[in-house]
Amino acid sequence: MGRHRYSCARGSDMMTPNEATRRQLAAADPTTSTWLAANAGSGKTRVLTDRVARLLLDQVQPQHILCLTYT
Repeated sequence: MGRHRYSCARGSDMMTPNEATRRQLAAADPTTSTWLAANAGSGKTRVLTDRVARLLLDQVQPQHILCLTYT
């Protein structure tokens, strides 16, 4: 089988699946801030609502959660 490569946000940089997994794990860490940018219909709202739900389930107080969106 060939080696799979995934493109980064900048398009010209390439990531291996292991690098993508490391970045996904880092982005999923609820103790850090996250910036999410993607095309329309790609699931940004789902990611945001899932992240907020996870924080609330982990007993983070709602007044300590800030979500900014551009609509």
